[in-house]
Order: sequence, then C-alpha cells, then structure tokens
Amino acid sequence: MQRSIHFVGSLPPDLSTSPRQAMEWILDHARGHRLISLPCDLDPNWVIAYLRDLAEREAFEIKRAGEYADYDDMRTHGVRRGRRLRPDDVSMRRADRLREIVDEFRALRAERPEIADTRLQISLPSPLDLAIFAFAGRPWLSLRYLPVFTQAVVDEVADLAAYAGPDVVWQLETPSVLIGMDMARRAPGGPALAARLMARQVASLIARFPDDAQVILHLCYGNYRNTEMFAPRDLGSAVRYLNLLADALRRRGRRLPPVHLPAAYGAHPAPRTEAFYRPLSGLAPKWQVIAGIAAAADPAGGVESLRLFEAAAGRNAYAVATACGLGRHTTDEAEQAVRAMTAAADA
Repeated sequence: MQRSIHFVGSLPPDLSTSPRQAMEWILDHARGHRLISLPCDLDPNWVIAYLRDLAEREAFEIKRAGEYADYDDMRTHGVRRGRRLRPDDVSMRRADRLREIVDEFRALRAERPEIADTRLQISLPSPLDLAIFAFAGRPWLSLRYLPVFTQAVVDEVADLAAYAGPDVVWQLETPSVLIGMDMARRAPGGPALAARLMARQVASLIARFPDDAQVILHLCYGNYRNTEMFAPRDLGSAVRYLNLLADALRRRGRRLPPVHLPAAYGAHPAPRTEAFYRPLSGLAPKWQVIAGIAAAADPAGGVESLRLFEAAAGRNAYAVATACGLGRHTTDEAEQAVRAMTAAADA
C-alpha cells in the first residue's frame, strides 16, 4: 500500500527564500505521493526569529542575554515596569505575510491539479511554548501571561480564517508537552499531573478556534540545531497525554485532530525495538496518527520502524513523516529525509 506523507513544515534556509520556492520544492520531491497538506513555513528555526523580535518591542526588556547558539544560550525577557502586557505585544505579527502565503498557495493550486483538494498548512506554535521561550528560566511569568499569549494565538487563527476560509489547516506545535512530562519525572506523580494540565490547556485552546478550523497536532522532543532536549525511552508519555487530550476534547465537543507523533528525534533515527512502540497498543482508537519515523541518518530504516509502529498501534499510519521540520538540515540531508519518507510510505 502507498501511504500519504506529511511534511512538518520548515525547509533549509536556501529552500525558503519565498513561499513559491518552498511549496514547489515539496511538491517536486513528494514524487507523486499524496500530501495531507502543503506547508509553507519560512522560518527554518521555528520561533527564533520571533524571539529575536521581542527585544525590539516596547513591552519587553532583556533580563538575560543570549544569542540562541544552543538551548543554554536562550534570552530571557521581562515585562517593562508599569507595562500591562497585551495580545498585540506578544503576537507573531505575521498577518500580512500569512495572507501573502495564502495568495501564493491559491495561485500554485490553480496550476497544479494534483493539489486541487489540498489545504495550505500553517505552523502555529502553542501559546504555552511561546510563553515558555519568551520568559526562559522564569516559568512563573510564562504561566502568569499565558492568557495573553493564548488570546494572541486565537486572534491570529480567527483573522486568517476570515480571509482563507477552508483553504488552511493549522499545525499546532507544542514541544512543551513531552519535554514538560520528562522534566516532571523528578517529582512523584509529576508526569501524570503535567499531562493532565497540558491536555486541558490544548483542549481549551482548540475549543476557542472557529468551529470549522482544521488542526494537526505536532508533538516534539525539541529540535534546535537538530538536537533533542531529551531522548525518549518509549512512546508511553505521548500515549498518556493523547488519551487525556482525547477525553478533554470530547468534553468540549471537539473532534480529535490527526496527531504527528515522532519516534525519531534530533539527528537520531527511529528506534527499531518492539519495546519502544509497545505503549501504542493503549492509544485511544480514534486517533489518526502520523508516524514520525523517517530520518536522513537512516533512509532505509524507517520501513522497519513503521512496521513496528503500526503493529503496536493496531492501525495503519494516517501518514508518514520525519520527526520534525527540515529547517535544521542541509539541502542534501533534506532530500535524504524525503527519500526516507517515501520509502516507508511505499512499504
């Protein structure tokens, strides 16, 4: 069988000079495979450009300098004395750019019949992740101002929905889930509590989107400089979180979005041991799972990893993907990663 493939979003910098270039590269390298959506993400480093821009905004001051060389070199921002933080202060301020991308996508779709029924995929960092990175090392401020970040994200979704209608699917990206659960292991019962709180946060966020907004959920282990923040032992934490999220979404009357679940991480290929995938046997049955098993480091190994993934999950993967975006790859590595995706999709 041939499965669909999923591009998480970002591409190497030299492939991201324009929306048209980025989208055409993906279409040309998909080699006839069905895409569940066509992404256009012009920041190869996810939110680093956004974080750098915060220093130029009147609401913020830098409390700890950093140049984003690695995870230990992140800036810490503070709110200026006497300033009341507003949604516009923390917005990604990309409304005009997103409209331009929508227009480019519509023009390209008119030329390429193979994507006549395909939606444009827009990366949407979770407000919790934006707050955590903005106030790096000061979690009390991240939680204090989370409602402001949340409103900014909700406003952006509503604004583009009014312009793009059903042409867009949002990829909600939240590395904080799996990273937070791993960090919470230091406290008894910590991972379970973290999973419940973050499931509630994401479900509440999705419930505030327009009723017809399409969402893909992207989990991650961190991937800055192609390096993970922690190495997963298995997929147990992800399954625990997703089952809680499924319950939280049902209570709010929202359908379950497809979820991109990474098995590969950083520069490491996906494991090829049954034990790593075994927790998937307990995943709620209604989840459509995108298997993040492809890696440039092991272009052929994803076939076996996908077999183990699907056997444990008791279902075919909704699509095949890499663990994260390709923005931290060279062009050659990105091409190897795509070959790994298509090889697994064809298996």
